[in-house]
Amino acid sequence: MIPYFKHFYMEKNSLPHISPLMGGVQQCKKDYTYGPVMRRYYIIEYVLNGCGEYTVNGQVFKVKKGEAFVIRPYEAHLLRADKSDPWEYVWIGFSTDLAIPKPLEEHYVFDGAPIADIFLRLADTSHRRSCAEYATMIYGIFARLYSLQDIASKQSNDPIDEAVDIIRKEYATITVNELAHRFYMNRSYFGARFRQRIGRSPKQYIDETRLSTAAMMISELGYTVTQAALATGYSDIMSFSRAYKKHFGISPRQSVSKRSDGGGTIILK
Repeated sequence: MIPYFKHFYMEKNSLPHISPLMGGVQQCKKDYTYGPVMRRYYIIEYVLNGCGEYTVNGQVFKVKKGEAFVIRPYEAHLLRADKSDPWEYVWIGFSTDLAIPKPLEEHYVFDGAPIADIFLRLADTSHRRSCAEYATMIYGIFARLYSLQDIASKQSNDPIDEAVDIIRKEYATITVNELAHRFYMNRSYFGARFRQRIGRSPKQYIDETRLSTAAMMISELGYTVTQAALATGYSDIMSFSRAYKKHFGISPRQSVSKRSDGGGTIILK
């Protein structure tokens, strides 16, 4: 498809509870990259066609047609279109004082089928909509996701999946002993269940998450080696450098030297 970009800002958005702020629809060029950037509000994006990568908090998510992803306030992120099948997506940005549905709080990427019809309407930019119309659409998205939340809460949660979520949020400080204690398991039993479910030990998963996050901080956000090490839970810089080189094959200082000029986090209103 021919690349295009259509975007809108809301001029009057002082509505109760949900305020639409901006949105748009875009067909990206091959390998098109946007970011790293940081927002002060939520954005939900839905992939109409193609695929791409969403990088946030050191995690890289492959997102394809029919999937949606959430960009949360004050989280630096990077978007990259696929080299052969670049994505076309539609998005809506908003602020809210409502309780955020768990699918948006617990997962960055999720199945967009329950809200696809709303985003297909958003993608139709042939006529202008009022702020209230956009707010109604966001309320609709929330209602659908609240329903999914209720269904999920009635199902038993796998403690290992919960442990993975904890690691992704608390990677800088969490330990295997603390994880096992939270789920009322001894360390050996917890480790065996974790390895069986994830394919790696909990210690390996924690270390990989820390190092991936540090790499993101260095290569995309402009952190120094020391800043990245301390931010991801390493107090000994030499230990961090050894672990980094063993995992990635290059030293963190080499990652700094490879960083493109002008890198860093941009905060947008």
